[in-house]
This record gives sequence, structure tokens and C-alpha cells, in this order.
Amino acid sequence: MTTADRPLDVSRSSGSGNKTASTRDPTQPPLSPPSVDRRRPKGIWSLLTLALVMSQLLHFPCSGGGCGVSAAPTPDPATTSTSAPSFIVPLKHLQKRSHSGVTFWLRFQEELKASRSHLEWENTCGHNRTGLNPKRNRQAKRCKKRQMILQNLQIETARNLRHVQSEDKARTTTNPDQLATNNSKALDIMKRRKWTLHKVNYKFLPRLNNSSQQLNLRHVHRDLQFYVGAFSYLRHAKMHWDYANLQAESVLSEELLRMRTSARQVLCSVEGAINLTNLLYGRQPPSKARQQRQKKRQASPLVTYKIIPLKLMEKRLQQFKTPLVELHHQATLAASGAEVAPPPATNDLQVDALFVKMEFVQYLKSIRKILDGQRKQLCQKKSLQMVSGGKVKQIKS
Repeated sequence: MTTADRPLDVSRSSGSGNKTASTRDPTQPPLSPPSVDRRRPKGIWSLLTLALVMSQLLHFPCSGGGCGVSAAPTPDPATTSTSAPSFIVPLKHLQKRSHSGVTFWLRFQEELKASRSHLEWENTCGHNRTGLNPKRNRQAKRCKKRQMILQNLQIETARNLRHVQSEDKARTTTNPDQLATNNSKALDIMKRRKWTLHKVNYKFLPRLNNSSQQLNLRHVHRDLQFYVGAFSYLRHAKMHWDYANLQAESVLSEELLRMRTSARQVLCSVEGAINLTNLLYGRQPPSKARQQRQKKRQASPLVTYKIIPLKLMEKRLQQFKTPLVELHHQATLAASGAEVAPPPATNDLQVDALFVKMEFVQYLKSIRKILDGQRKQLCQKKSLQMVSGGKVKQIKS
């Protein structure tokens, strides 16, 4: 077959765009396809990256004459996916810490502001009336009713004592400057022997004689006021240190709050027992004026206890090693927004708080023990021997 008899094969030439006739023999194997330029995918990826950058620039605010491409770096998908969590976690942590700091600051302000308006050891019952109906009872029933009053006081005191002791057993002793948790405490009163040498410095703390046969409720009311004041001033001094260093409540501050709450509850129980006893054994008014004074007796029952004034309380609190009165005033100024130097870190405050807690727990034990004996012997009939005209007579009360 000659060249003229072969069919023409029209195709593009690699060197130019002209169409030429192919003289390839059909019986020969087909030629290999032309080579592909491997640089073209890289160019496509560059175009995609540029498009992504331009789309990202649309989300940035522009100022002045506009935004240039150099204003935003090219984001790498691999880097973005791996670095995103590292920015989210610290942000949440900082927000949580900031929220707790603001909450603690508000609590610090409210508590110190309340301490300026009223005394912590006054009106521990929250304006709740603790008195019986002033209706007079027969003489034979007074002893039984007084016995019930003392029994209720003993039950309330024992309940508070068990609560303090059970919390001490359930909690773990940690550093008093750490953040407060639900299972931590700072004052371990079980190791009393460790602090024996310091006991001589705390003889001014109120105590009771366990061998006493009768509990003087007015003296107990006065002593419990001092414990409430001591726990309150110790807490305020520690709260000021917490705000300056932790921005949150420490273990010691939280424990002092629990101890102050317990002391206020017992003080309220003693105050109620005094009011009930006064209503039970109050002086009988004259028969003609009974109806006229009945309303007055209901409004203000006979009160035989006194509230310790602020100056006297602060004078007694100055016996501690820690300058509680000065630290309390500084904390009050700090809570009002004044610039006050942060309180120094000292171990005296922890030691003072430890001994106040130990003596308070021992005081509750003494109240429970004295009331137990007094209540049992209160209404027992005793034989009294009286000598009259040389003869001995037995009279039963």
C-alpha cells in the first residue's frame, strides 16, 4: 500500500496548533499518552489557599482605607485544628476563676457591711420570738415545765456538739491557706497534746466547772457571746487575706464560718431557755392591774441577760496574739473600697482559732454534762429537817 492509499489521521501537534496528516501504520502499537505536568496540582492548591484567605479577610473589620492581604496570615488547616482546644480551655478556666473572685468579693462586702450595722452576737435567733404564753400556771407544774426547758436546751446543745464532732471526723486536715472544699478542714482538735505549751496563753477563754450542780444561764449566755465574737473577728481577718491572695474562700475561713454558726445556734437556744424561764417564774402582778399589764408582758417578757457592748468585746478580743481588732478594722475599710495594705501571713491566727475551737467544744460538753445532772435532780422531793422548839420535823418540799 502506498502512502496515498493510507487514511489521513488528523491530530494536534505537540509543537504547534496546526493540523497535519499522520503517516502512522495502523498495525503498529499505539503511542504512549503525552506526559502530564505535575506542577499543575500545586498551582490549584495555591489558588484554593488564596481564595480561602480572601474569604477569611471578609470577616475582619476594616478601618481607614481598607484591609490588605498582609493583614491576616494564611491559616493552616492542620495547625488550626490542633491549636483550637488550647485556647478554649484556659478561657473557661479564667472565666470560672474570675466569676468565683467576683462572688467572693460580694460576700466579703456584704458580711463586713453587716458587721458594721449590727453585732454578730446580738439577736442570734433572727428576731424570732422565743417565749411562752404568759398565762400563769399552778406552782406544782412549774418544776416540770422548767425541767422540760432544760431538757430541750440539753438536746440542742448535744445536737450541735455531735455535728461539730462528726464533721471533724469526716474531713481531712489540710493547709489552712488552700481553697475550701467539702471534705477539708484546717483545725484539728484531736491533737491537743501538741499544743500544750500554748495553753497558758489562753486562760482568758470562758470555761465551765463540770462539777457544778446548776447551770447559770446568764453566765452561759455571756460566755457564748464572746465565742461568737471571737469566731467572727478571726474569720474577717482571714477573709481579708483570702481576698488579697486567693480571690476565693480558704479552708480556715470556711471552718470559722461553720464554728460561728454553731456558736450562734447554741446562743439562740440559751436565750430561748432564759426567756421561757423568766415567763414561767416571773413576778406576779397585782390582781387589779393584771388585765392592764397583760399585753405589756406579752410584748416584752422579762429579760435578765445583757448584750456585750462593742467596746467591751473588742477589749477582750485584744488578749489574743493576733491583733484581731486592728485586722477587723482594716478588713472593713477594704470591703468599703478603700486602699488598705494586705494583712501579713502569720501563724498566730491559726493557733488562736485552734484554741478557740477546742475551748468551745469543751464548753459544749460541760453544758451537756451539767444540765444532765441538774435536770434529773430538779423535781426530786427532798427531806428538810428543821428544828423548832427542840423537836425535829421533816418537811417535804
